[in-house]
Amino acid sequence: MELHTVLSNIFAASQISQDPETLHEYSLALNGSLCTPSAVVWPEKEPELIAVVEAANQHRFTIHPLAQGKNWGYGTAQGTHPQQVIVNLSRLSQVLEINDAQAYVRVQPGITQSQLFTALKDAKSSLQMDITAAGLHTSLVGNILERGFGHTDYSDRFGHVQSMRVLLPTGKIITTGMGMFEHSVARHLYPYGTGPVLQGLFSQSNLGIVLEMTLALQPKPAYQATVFALCPREGDAPEMVAAIGKLKLEGVITSGVHTVSMTRAMGEQARQAPGAWILTTSLAGPKGVVKARYKHVKQTLKQQIPGAKILFLDDFRWRMLCKINQYLKSPMIDSLKLVLDLKLGVPSDAAIQTLLDHPAASSAMKTSEFPANFRWICAVSSHSRQNISEMLSICRQLFREYGYEERYSMTNVSERAVVLIANIRFGKNESEIEKATRFHQAIDAALLSAGFCPYRSGSGLFDTIKPFVRDENLALLATLKQSLDPNNILSPDKYWLAHPDATKVPEAVEVAGAVVAGAVKAPETTQALATTKALEPSSEPC
Repeated sequence: MELHTVLSNIFAASQISQDPETLHEYSLALNGSLCTPSAVVWPEKEPELIAVVEAANQHRFTIHPLAQGKNWGYGTAQGTHPQQVIVNLSRLSQVLEINDAQAYVRVQPGITQSQLFTALKDAKSSLQMDITAAGLHTSLVGNILERGFGHTDYSDRFGHVQSMRVLLPTGKIITTGMGMFEHSVARHLYPYGTGPVLQGLFSQSNLGIVLEMTLALQPKPAYQATVFALCPREGDAPEMVAAIGKLKLEGVITSGVHTVSMTRAMGEQARQAPGAWILTTSLAGPKGVVKARYKHVKQTLKQQIPGAKILFLDDFRWRMLCKINQYLKSPMIDSLKLVLDLKLGVPSDAAIQTLLDHPAASSAMKTSEFPANFRWICAVSSHSRQNISEMLSICRQLFREYGYEERYSMTNVSERAVVLIANIRFGKNESEIEKATRFHQAIDAALLSAGFCPYRSGSGLFDTIKPFVRDENLALLATLKQSLDPNNILSPDKYWLAHPDATKVPEAVEVAGAVVAGAVKAPETTQALATTKALEPSSEPC
């Protein structure tokens, strides 16, 4: 049976696309590669999503679900192999419940940061979101499942997931946490349930499709202030990150803390900045407690980083600063406003505009509309001065060798761990794409060899990491995949989760008039020009 006929039995015509322009858009990633799907579908009801999973099992084609398709820098909306059916969940975007008393929300997988922010505002909720700088139209659930992190006391976003309803690749539905019981009064309150904790199986994996997520949100604090620290020298970063690590271990700082290079924070305006790095964090709670904590933070940072300038901004001080800036016209004010909004859970597209040095950039843009390609580089470290210095040294050597501008952020994501995120921006031509690919392979290998391993990955990026993963772990993942997805229909090879017999190819399925191997057909496209090249095959993986 033709794939279009199979899909037409499930979806209305407005929910299916196989036109070349749409397929091309979904084939693109901002690393410059191309991975062409066979169709894109937009479920609007859970039964439709269940039906497409059942059809994939019956007819042996593979599917790749995504929430909004804006996983920029980590594969965008690309599938893991060509000829997959992309299942776009953006129309499953309801806020199912806002519970102020127990401080949680229940949402469907397609919800965006902007949609949840608006829903909380319209409900006059006492709850505050933790958000990322990815923008208004980016996914909440998708980012959480990739273990993205934010800015407030709830910055460990996946750590605040209370339960999930999950559609397994077999078509069965389970609920994690206390939802495993039919009548638990704590089903949205206690994530561990009884027995093995299943929640982690569905993060950074291809073992299920999240239908619903319960997420704990922070009640709006009685008083909140943002702390900025300007570091004058390039070499100040290791001292700053180490000092913050100690303050987090002591419980003085409880939010996510970001130490960001001025080139990352301000883009092309960094030359006008009065320092090399800027640290941002928030302090929340009773006013007296916040001010006491700030006093200790300021004293510690002044001791550790001579010449650091510390700024404390609550709502009153921010209003005063804005009035003064009517005369000063400082370029720093826009950057400060972005950070203040992030700490208050107010999403915006300002960070994307800085990232791309493009004032019209928006999270609503199509991948083909981006003014440039870019890639992320990430690594996890301790907060020790020695580790931070070594990690930065590895990056700096390769950035300079390949001629890319250095843009870094380092986030104390917990009391003990620090995540470095860097990025490169490059042109949409074949030579620039090839150079960026070589750079990415080199820097991944250098960081991994030194023990600085990535906290996430994405389509077209898994292969550089896999050789460093223990064989025992890969074997266990393969066993889990075979057990939960016996027909290998769900995003094969995402995060290395594939059947033990990876060479086994399910029976062929007729797709758009041509016969192809449906599930694990060898990838066929890469290094395409994102805006101009036709849908054409080559020999390397997506």
